[in-house]
Amino acid sequence: MYITYNPNQTVLFPDLFDDISLPSITTLPDFDRALENFVRLADFGAFIQLNFRGIDKSYSLKLSELKIPRKYLSKNKELVSPIFHLFPDDIRNYLNRMKYEVKSFFTKHNSIKTPFGYFLFRNFFLKWDLHRSKVSGDIKKYLLDEIGEESYNDFFKGIWTDGNKWMKYNLNKKNPYLIQDYSFGIIEKERMRMENVGATLHQLDRREPDFLLNSLIIKTLHIPQTLSDYVNGVSIFSTFKTIHLEYLKTIKIESIEDIKNLFDSLLGK
Repeated sequence: MYITYNPNQTVLFPDLFDDISLPSITTLPDFDRALENFVRLADFGAFIQLNFRGIDKSYSLKLSELKIPRKYLSKNKELVSPIFHLFPDDIRNYLNRMKYEVKSFFTKHNSIKTPFGYFLFRNFFLKWDLHRSKVSGDIKKYLLDEIGEESYNDFFKGIWTDGNKWMKYNLNKKNPYLIQDYSFGIIEKERMRMENVGATLHQLDRREPDFLLNSLIIKTLHIPQTLSDYVNGVSIFSTFKTIHLEYLKTIKIESIEDIKNLFDSLLGK
């Protein structure tokens, strides 16, 4: 295995690449200049990389991944399933709007948009943190108040049933598998067992009657079974990124315009 990179893209973290050649700092004056620019850049603000976790939950199934013996498959089989989403369209649309609400904070007055994320001006750090926390709280309040535990359980059962039906559709009558509607308790118990042993699809015995049950459990392990677990897994956070000194040795950072010019130069403009 080897790592490749696009030479037309700027590599901000060259330590991740063993074979990349970047201009080096070989003199003390270059180092001092780069370090001075780095400090000035930090005085103006910082790179913000925005991440959403735990919000989008879905899965799909592939016969090539399940590797069910051909003799058990139906003649009218589907090679790939649709994408099974945890939430219906209206809830997913709301959650997507909230993502846009998070990003709406960033404007030309408080940041610079770059391919690497946003360069947020320092005097907006606190406001950004308050905005991020507020939207995150609004999402969790919506999930708890508007959806509730009972409806969430129905959504989880629905996404489970959809996958179960798809696998059943692709099997002929000679298959050895147990295909039935499992109770919430059995699913929960088997999920815990699979998580504890760290089971994977490749480790499952395709001749066992419970192969389909275990396969579906593994494919849906990333989807919380209860609303409380889902809410606890939702997070909106920002990571502060930096830039290597090599890119700062030949410039002079004294203004926002200088920072914009730096970004343009990194993009080859």
